[in-house]
Amino acid sequence: MQLRPNAGITRGSVWLVFMKKIIPFTGAYLFMKIASVGVFVFACVTGALSVLTAAYVAHQSVLEEAVLRSLQSALQLQQFHALALLLTAWMARESGFNWSRGLAAAGFVAGIFCFSFNIELRHLAGVELFRPLTPYGGMAFVLGWLALAVSAFQWHSQSGKDTPS
Repeated sequence: MQLRPNAGITRGSVWLVFMKKIIPFTGAYLFMKIASVGVFVFACVTGALSVLTAAYVAHQSVLEEAVLRSLQSALQLQQFHALALLLTAWMARESGFNWSRGLAAAGFVAGIFCFSFNIELRHLAGVELFRPLTPYGGMAFVLGWLALAVSAFQWHSQSGKDTPS
């Protein structure tokens, strides 16, 4: 596989020569692939961390009932939004990473950090520094879902398909 500089057909493109076939490889296409892989990997790691944290919490007998409920809520939202990130990465892979899918992914990631990770850090490690960010994490989750809804309307224009099948 070798890369050749732009042949002058489209500005800003790189051509990928693979098995004597020339494939245009634009910067936006490369960004979409890297971004969707990054979102997918983050979702998988976040899901794994939520399972490990849930197992740790389940074996702690010294946690108060209110703390336990708070941690369970944070872990459930973390797991649920890890699945939402997997959906977003799949949509980006199938029909491209546009602004609404990017905003959805950013909202889910920000929500996981500001809400779920923040609650877990506060109760398990005693870190109170980021406590004021917790409500913004919930708002980021809502923003992510709204952006994902908007991306459903952009599916047809990006992929040429009538339905997201």
